[in-house]
Amino acid sequence: MALPLDPTVPLAGIAMILLLVWLTGGNRCALLAGRDDAAALLAAPETGFLAADIAVSRTGDCAIARDGQGHLAMVFTSGAKLAVRKLQRGDIATVTLTPQDDGSAMLAIRTQAFTHPDFVLRLDQAAAEDWRRRVTEMPA
Repeated sequence: MALPLDPTVPLAGIAMILLLVWLTGGNRCALLAGRDDAAALLAAPETGFLAADIAVSRTGDCAIARDGQGHLAMVFTSGAKLAVRKLQRGDIATVTLTPQDDGSAMLAIRTQAFTHPDFVLRLDQAAAEDWRRRVTEMPA
């Protein structure tokens, strides 16, 4: 005995699940409130990075930090959470600086990492140039 199957029933179920995920905040993206948020994440025991200087992107989705020895780390959004990655000199593939019309600049750092290889920070022009220099002159 063959049962008739209406193809709209599974599609309606999938649409309902997606709607519920969206309504309950499943599309949220974490943002950095400022330097203190980034510093706290960097100083966490599992990271142990003591930042001497931090720059947070104007968009709030990324930050770059330098410790006293010149080593760098990134704080970035990963869905609804924030993540940290320490950078090594060999990790950096390219660093580009693109001036914007409003006096800011986009600092793009491409790494060789498999997961989340690209970081883009929108900073003041002078700060972006300074951080680009720091990235290119990072110690081994």
